[in-house]
Amino acid sequence: MAQAHLESSDPRYVPTSIAHDQASRIVEITWTDGHISHFPFIWLRHFTFLPSLGRPDQSGDDWCQLPEEPGAAILGSLMSESSAIAIHWSHDDSTTRHDLVWLRDNCPSAKARLARQPKPNLWAGRDAQDFDWFEAADLDDPVTRFDLFQQVRDYGLALVRNVSVEPGSVMKLAHHFGPVRETHHGTLFDIRSLPQDRQGPRVGIGATASNSQAPHTDEGFRHATLGIMLFHCLKPDPSGGGASMFCDGIAAAEALRDSDPEAFEFLTTTPLIWAAERNPEERFRTRALAIATDGAGVVRGVRVADRTLPPVDLDEDQIEPAYRALRLFFAELYAPNRIFERVLAPGDMAVFDNQRVLHARRAFDREAGERHIQQVSIERDEFHNRFRQLAEQVGRFDLSNWEPDAGALCQS
Repeated sequence: MAQAHLESSDPRYVPTSIAHDQASRIVEITWTDGHISHFPFIWLRHFTFLPSLGRPDQSGDDWCQLPEEPGAAILGSLMSESSAIAIHWSHDDSTTRHDLVWLRDNCPSAKARLARQPKPNLWAGRDAQDFDWFEAADLDDPVTRFDLFQQVRDYGLALVRNVSVEPGSVMKLAHHFGPVRETHHGTLFDIRSLPQDRQGPRVGIGATASNSQAPHTDEGFRHATLGIMLFHCLKPDPSGGGASMFCDGIAAAEALRDSDPEAFEFLTTTPLIWAAERNPEERFRTRALAIATDGAGVVRGVRVADRTLPPVDLDEDQIEPAYRALRLFFAELYAPNRIFERVLAPGDMAVFDNQRVLHARRAFDREAGERHIQQVSIERDEFHNRFRQLAEQVGRFDLSNWEPDAGALCQS
């Protein structure tokens, strides 16, 4: 291999050597931490024919180009340009430039790609008792927001206290997390313990009722199910009922993988129907996996709700296996040791990933007085976009290039 010596302006990624080999069509960079990156020629020439990432140096006339044949590229020379490398390609007399930090951040090795896809931290109910609370007044500080976002990314749940109890306050806080998603409930979902004759089309069902609610994810009957939820308590039940409960659906799925691989395999490979037809406004129906895994088999999201799971629509020989698998998964989800339970006080707000963390509620006495919760939803991709921006803003470049997973929409 022909070699050159380069320096990086960023001490995180300093190369000790660089070499290229025409026969294998690889540029090899060895870094001071011992990591070795292999960059195929065709990968390095990507921006020559595909204007991804909105590169401003690409000609406006460069459109509808096809990737060249991978074996066509001939590397003529490789030169150092401060903290970048410039490669002259002799087969078409073009030059591409590559920032060293960008190259290391986007190294295509299996080790580097796995590092950009962190695994979720699993938790049980007792673990959540020790989660740090965030103060609402501190959310204007980007470092505090970064810590909260990282908590949600890694654990799926963060808790905020001392939010104003003025109705609509959650909408004002939502701008920190991303644009609010609008559904058939509107942008702000008002959950109030109204008398039965005032509940309208959702009388006696779902969040607006006073009965207990089993752990569930919200609105799995949508193909693109809801993402990050902000769940703000304005008034708790005066009698002390209506406790909120949360559990880690990914931890439950991983427990199912260990205890019954057959049931886990069924729920990660066989889509089920999820539907909502509870009133004239709802005719939702979709088919999706209850447990979603990525290409490496890591559980990235769940979609579970007893109230929106109609009789399974499967071949006859799959029906009994479906109910067996669901029974075992529900048993893991409902296990008392998985549940974090708390009666939210006025001004408490839970921030959770609806595609990972299930929420539930204890029953309460509607006649004791009003219980009032307001809820908004933020798209997961918008939330993770904000997190990556915050990582750069606070200097956590080690977390600015991680790859957000697709949650419940992952496909193995």
